[in-house]
Amino acid sequence: MRIPENTIEEIRSSANIVDIISTYVALRKRGKNFIGLCPFHQEKTPSFTVSEEKQIFHCFGCHAGGNVYKFLMDYKSISFVEAVQEIAESVGINLNFEEEEVSSQQSELEELYEINILAAKYFSNNLFNTSGGEIARDYFALRKIKPQIQKIFGLGFAPNGWDNFVNYATENKVDLENAKTLGLIDSKDGGKYYDKFRGRIIFPIFSPNGRVIAFGGRVFQGEEETAKYLNSPESSIYLKRKTLYGLFHSKDEIRKLNKAILVEGYMDLIALFQHGVKNVVASSGTALTDDQVRLLSRYTKNVVVLFDADTAGMKASLRSIEILLKQDFDVSVLSLPEGEDPDSFINEFGKDHFEEVLKTAKNFLEFQTSQYEAEGMFENPTTEAEAIRELVKSAAFVNDELKRGLLIRSISRKFNLREKLLETELNKFLTQNQRTETRREQQVIKSGKPNSKIVNESDKRLISLEKELIHLLFDTNEEIIGKIFDTILPEDFTNKSLSTLAKIVYDDYLKGNVNIASLIEKIEDEKLKNYVLTITLGEYQISGAWDDRSSSGKVERDPVKYANDTIKKYQLIKIDEQIKANDNKIGNLGSDPEVLNLMKENDELRKEKTNLMKNEEANKQQ
Repeated sequence: MRIPENTIEEIRSSANIVDIISTYVALRKRGKNFIGLCPFHQEKTPSFTVSEEKQIFHCFGCHAGGNVYKFLMDYKSISFVEAVQEIAESVGINLNFEEEEVSSQQSELEELYEINILAAKYFSNNLFNTSGGEIARDYFALRKIKPQIQKIFGLGFAPNGWDNFVNYATENKVDLENAKTLGLIDSKDGGKYYDKFRGRIIFPIFSPNGRVIAFGGRVFQGEEETAKYLNSPESSIYLKRKTLYGLFHSKDEIRKLNKAILVEGYMDLIALFQHGVKNVVASSGTALTDDQVRLLSRYTKNVVVLFDADTAGMKASLRSIEILLKQDFDVSVLSLPEGEDPDSFINEFGKDHFEEVLKTAKNFLEFQTSQYEAEGMFENPTTEAEAIRELVKSAAFVNDELKRGLLIRSISRKFNLREKLLETELNKFLTQNQRTETRREQQVIKSGKPNSKIVNESDKRLISLEKELIHLLFDTNEEIIGKIFDTILPEDFTNKSLSTLAKIVYDDYLKGNVNIASLIEKIEDEKLKNYVLTITLGEYQISGAWDDRSSSGKVERDPVKYANDTIKKYQLIKIDEQIKANDNKIGNLGSDPEVLNLMKENDELRKEKTNLMKNEEANKQQ
């Protein structure tokens, strides 16, 4: 059953987002918008903005945002249908459901989720309700993991044997090929299926919204001839590089405290959570990835890295620091005493002592320095210079200029070096990172091709103008939207992500129903959605040339005139590109008759360009 699309829109347009949100958040008027302290993370200065005109909200701190449905879903941890029902009741609209047509792809995904749920129940039942599970129950008791916590995290047990789950799956009419895709079973050359998880304790892995997407299995009986951990392979519902273990259980506490503790393993996280330290996530024993950091950034930008005290753990900490800094995290690192890990430490010393030790976490620069000291890198000039350059390199990843300057001063004082000397090294790294920084800016608006590059100034100007056009489109002024689409269609955009955004507006424009709250929910890519929310609720950014046209130095924006100007600039660049492409063809064709056609086309294009430029000059003089 589903709610008809027109009913969803009727309910949304009948509700005032300011009235709904002000029930939960104290809002005050500022300009056209309302602001308040974000309910999704701790802050002292309001960065949570609600637009009554556009009927959307956005937090410039934690990047939460969307329409009124999204607010209720995030605030109350409820489903979309529940959010629609609640608002429908508040505005007095009766809901009518209709039969839902499920796509084959969606149906296949749901089948995979159902198999994982079945498997999770199977493993859990083995742990709690079978005599064979006693050995696993004893192990968890030895590790001091209480039954209540075992149930919260859905822990389970896979007994020894080659066909226990195969038989269970067959009895429950599971498609065994799908179970194989999920890594629950495998098959021999002869085609006979067998269990993949045997003699292991099981850790279900959840998506951020609580669906079982994979499993991790750990040996626990001293087996030496087999891998300690066995994890599900990647599938259409599980991408390891985009998954953080424990996030589903910890996300609310992370938002509340505006801080996350990053650990390595399942047991580290579970032990901390059991003792009341609940703002914790795990990288699941693998190197931290960019995608995992982006996922975490939805909930906080503050992280304490807490890896094992051994050499491998320290190296993993250093690798993680760079990835976190690149994505604007405030990073500190906690080193536990030698031989301790988070699991053993909190079980021995308890929550209070752990939190006291947590306060001693060093900022990333202090941690790196202590590591280089332990490695003896400051004992001769060559390795000392190498170590200091690494410290400056890390500081270069910090985008805040003031913080970066303070870090350079700290390095200067620590090693008794002139700040100017270190600033020279810093500038080398900043220059070296410039292309990366440009790509980071573009990352929100990724071009469809990985590692694609803007190869000339014309491309750069086109991308800049396409961003301006997207900004104008999402202002939802139908006169301006019409002017843009009369000349430029979504498929004309050179940047594929910007083209995707333009297509969303274009489709609604053709239906005669363009409003920002509805458009926002149609953007599936979270980075693109955050980009649109930022440009929509942030201050309008227009080119410096417009400042020059204002005698006061302040822009009094005429949106229609600005739209016309942007469209003309875009047309002029496109004409120049076509002329250049034709000239290249002419040079290669020699005496081919096609040359005359290309020359005529260029003449027409030059006339079109001249007319556009005359019109632009006339507009300037008005």
